[in-house]
Parts: sequence; C-alpha cells; structure tokens
Amino acid sequence: MFRNAAPWAFLAATIGPAVAQFDAWQDGQISTEICIWKQPRAIMIRDMVYLDGGDIKWTAHMNDGKTVTGLDTGNNEGIILNFNLSTPFNTTTNVTQILLDKPAMSKARGGSGNSNGAAPNFIDGALLGNDAEFFLYGGDLLRNDDLYQAPDKDEVLGYQAYQYGPDKPTWKPSFVDDKLNKDVTRYVAYGGAANVPSENLAFYFSGLRSPTYGAFFTNDPKNKATNVSDTLITLNMEEQLYETWTNTTLKGPKGRANAEVVWVPVGKKGILVVLGGVVYPEWAGRSGKSANETESEKQSPEFMQTIDVYDIDSKKWYKQETKDGPGARTRGCAVVATASDRSSFNIFYYGGFDGIHPLDAYSDDVWVLSLPSFTWIKINEGKSLHARAGHKCFMPYPDQMLVFGGYTSQAGSSITCLDQGPIVNFNVTSGQWLDGYDPDEYSDYGVHEKIHSEIGGDAKGGATATAPADGWSTSALEDIFGTKYDTKKIKEYWPYTKAVSTGRPRLDSGDSNDDDNKSGGSGLPNWVAPVLGVVLGLMFVTGILVVFCLWRRRKIFKNRSSDDGTEDPGSRIRSWIRGQHNEKAPTVTTDETPTSPGTEVASSARFVGFSPSPSDDPAYPASPAEVADTPDPRDA
Repeated sequence: MFRNAAPWAFLAATIGPAVAQFDAWQDGQISTEICIWKQPRAIMIRDMVYLDGGDIKWTAHMNDGKTVTGLDTGNNEGIILNFNLSTPFNTTTNVTQILLDKPAMSKARGGSGNSNGAAPNFIDGALLGNDAEFFLYGGDLLRNDDLYQAPDKDEVLGYQAYQYGPDKPTWKPSFVDDKLNKDVTRYVAYGGAANVPSENLAFYFSGLRSPTYGAFFTNDPKNKATNVSDTLITLNMEEQLYETWTNTTLKGPKGRANAEVVWVPVGKKGILVVLGGVVYPEWAGRSGKSANETESEKQSPEFMQTIDVYDIDSKKWYKQETKDGPGARTRGCAVVATASDRSSFNIFYYGGFDGIHPLDAYSDDVWVLSLPSFTWIKINEGKSLHARAGHKCFMPYPDQMLVFGGYTSQAGSSITCLDQGPIVNFNVTSGQWLDGYDPDEYSDYGVHEKIHSEIGGDAKGGATATAPADGWSTSALEDIFGTKYDTKKIKEYWPYTKAVSTGRPRLDSGDSNDDDNKSGGSGLPNWVAPVLGVVLGLMFVTGILVVFCLWRRRKIFKNRSSDDGTEDPGSRIRSWIRGQHNEKAPTVTTDETPTSPGTEVASSARFVGFSPSPSDDPAYPASPAEVADTPDPRDA
C-alpha cells in the first residue's frame, strides 16, 4: 500500500519540569513518580521499550515532605515514554525519571506542542511492529469535541526507528501518517497483540467494538466498546513504506476482551497461542459493572482451559485442552521462555484479574503453560500487595521478565499505588522477583524445578512430556509442533552496554541516604542546575575574551609606531571581536561509541547504551557576534 502522507519529523523531546508528569507541576514539588499506569500499549524494539497511551495517575513529592497521590494531568503533548535496556535500576531508583528521560518523544506535529488533533491519548490498543518500526493501532479514546476531532477511521500513525530493505538515501527516524486498508478500521480496542519480528508480521486478536462498528469513546455511554469483535487483524511489514493490513473473521476461537497472545517458534512461521480474556467485562458495562456477570463466570474460565492456537503458515486455528490452570484471567501479561534444547516452550502468565470484580484482590501469581505438553504449573505464589493488572511485560534477557505499568484493585476510597513502582523484574529461571535490573547481570534460561518435575528433564531441557497428557486434539497440530522453526531468522540484540550516568539531575524521592540519589530538598526545579552551569560557563569564557582583548589593546598601543604591514591593528581587533574571519573554522569530529550487538545505526553518533536520538534541526552557521562602537586603539 503506497503511503500518501509524507513522514513528519521526529524530534526527541527533552522532558523538563513543565512536563515531568506531562503537565501541572505543583508549587513546591520536588519530584514525581508514576502511581498507576492503566492499559498502556507497548513494544520492545532492539534495546528500547516504547510505551504509549494508557491512563497515568501520578504521585507528587513536595518540599515540605508531603505527597499528593492520584494526580491526573492528561497527556496533551502526546509523550511516548521509553525505557532503554542499557539502564540499570534498583529499589532506590526513581524509575519514573528513567521513563521520562531522553529520548522521550512527542507525537505532536513537529515534535512538540499539543498532539490531541493529530494523535490524542488512547487507552489500550497496541503498538504493532517488528525490530525497526511500529504502528499505533486501535484503543479507546476520550471524547472532547471542544479540544480536538477524533482521527478518521482509517488513520494510523507509525514510527520508523530504523530502515530496512532497499536503501533509502533520504530516510531518517520519523513518525509517519498512514492509511489502513479499506477493509480495516481503527475502531477496536481491548484485544490481544502479538509481534513477530522474524516474520515481519504483527497481529491483533479480537477485542471489543461498538454495536454500530463505528467510533466509540471512554466517556460516551451511547458510543462504547461493548460488543466482542470476531476479527484477527494482520499487519504485514515485509516491505518498509508499503505495509499492508488485513482483516480476517475468526473461525473457531471465541472472541473476548484483553486476552494475551504470544508467538511460539514452532512450525514454518511459528504459532500464536491465546491465553485468557473474558466476556462481558466490567469496563464495558455501565458504572463498572458487568452486563452479564453470570455468563462471564461461565464462559471466561474456559479460555484458560481450552487453548486456541493459530498456525501462521497455514492460517488455520486449532484447539488444545489443558487441565487445572489459573481460572478466568484478563489484563495479565505473558512471555515465552525456551529451553536450551528447545524441548519445551514455557509461557509465563503474570497478574491480572477475573474481569468482573474490580474491587476484589488482583492476582500476583506467576503461572506457566508448558508446551508441547500443555501443562499448567504455578511457580510463584504472589502477594495481594504486589498485585497488578493492565500491565505489559517483555524479556530483555532469556532469564528475565520486565513488567511495565499496571493498576491495583479499585477497592477503597483512594488509589493504591503500585508496589515497588511502575517497573519490576522477575527471574524466570529462579521463579523469584528481583530487587532491580542490571544489564550486566544475565544468563541463559534454565527450566524451573517446578516445571521440569512435571514435564521431565532438568534445567537445561530434556523434557520427556512431548505431548498433552490426553493426546493431541488433531494430528495436524502435532505435526506443527514436530516442525522445527528456523531460528536463524530470529535476531538477538542483547547483551546491552550498561549506561554510564551523565550526572543529569534526577527526580528521586529524596528518601535515600545515598547522596548521589538525593534530589536536593531545596524545592528548586531540576533545570536550574544545568542552566546555571551554562550561564556561569558563558560568563567565564566572556571574561577570558575581555582580558585577552585588553591585553592585545595594551600591546598594540605600545607598538603602534612599529611596522605592522598594511593592516590596521585596531581594525583587526574589531574584526576579530565581531567574528569576521576570513579563514574557515576547523572541523571538529568525534568518534562513535560502540552500539549494542546487532543494532544498526547509520551515520549517527551514539552515547554508550542509548539508542540514537536523531534531530531534524538544520545546522545553521552562528551569526557573527558584534561588539558595537568598539573604540579604536589609536583614539586612546
């Protein structure tokens, strides 16, 4: 499909105090933290996790020691937050500052300003992409006709982080406006997304739509996403700039809200495995109440018992029965860990709730569905204090699962913030939560003892349970699992070079006793220190120039009777001060620092551990600095 809208420039927005929580920095506020982050959409591309949209509530720390929780400032500037996988954190780190740090970027036209007209904030939806680009698809929108018009049904915004395919000499990282194919609209939300970079494919499974198949809004009772969508949306990114979208009616699987979909590397092109999801969820009903709680309790548990499997190569759906399992679950997250010998593929499912009781305790359990035996095992019994739903998770390394965002049970009259903050790390080998993340600390995945005690083998693999206990539902599915996937197509970008602190001011809470982590406590905004440093530096340079000029003036005055050639010394001084050189300034170059393995960055300088932050600002020559009415030395 030919793109009929030209790319518009990407500008890496430097997040200062005015937008440190997107907006509304409070008087006396010294730091900010994300309290909850409900239903963001996210993707991991190489060494970066991009997070967009969702509903964020903030906690503001004040200079009098008090905190204000539950601030809702919106995201009118369209900021996409991100986490560079080179960045370490621990229990004392304010990870919110990491998410807001460079190269945080805005979807607004030109990279700054109000984005509502072009790219308003969506709840849910997906970032569909590969290892080079992503598209912001679907989601639920707040209706505000006074501020902006909703995007058209076929509008879709994309971001190209890297180029691939034929060389594009004028290409640069940028946002691009695109159009969906005529049989696809953006009017779907609360589905399940899966990205398959090795095949340049992405999928959006089911979800909810409006009864009219048209626009819907979070705050419009007459136009809500209430009906189950029976579609599988496929994005083909084989050729950059000519991506195609297709809409296929589901044949076999039951549609549902907020299922988790993961890609497993078996068969010619891999398979999609669908876990959980619910029907008649509370958020689709009125006043947070399920429209049919009885039917939801009847149907929803089946989605963790009868597993839907989609073979990408044949485009056929299969079902496989399992036993036990977590029961009804939605708004959890899932990742896949593969045994070293590929004898088992273990799907980790974390968190979520039953979709109809938002006031009850959420789940903090970690379950594993081990394939090909289709065996459920609980490997971590969680605590309700740490539980969350509506989050996203990714695997930066084979043995770790990073969890981003989420929200807590809505019981009580006030918001309960996420325990341990908006990013937590789980070790899938040990089955334990970690105190932080360090890109220098990782290892190969080892099958947990609770898993290999059920499927056979050991930590390295060797699973002896190679089929479901009650047999395969069909021989065709057995054949798919018997076909090895070509793993040469899977690119790996780890390990990541650990980022070195630049000394940039941080938005820490001030609770730590470590001086390096303190925000100061003076109540001054974080931009004061760097700005003051620049001003003082300029004053120092100016002082040196003045002293030098006075010294030259004195020397010339003493030697004005000597033969200086045809050039007037006073004129030369005035010309130098005014910057009127006749000679070309020397070109200064810097060496590029190494990028992460596998990361391709063309003609772009790069800080260690960070993805490139290209700028589209043209480099204009500086205007000559003139000093008016500079006295002639001969007049002294």
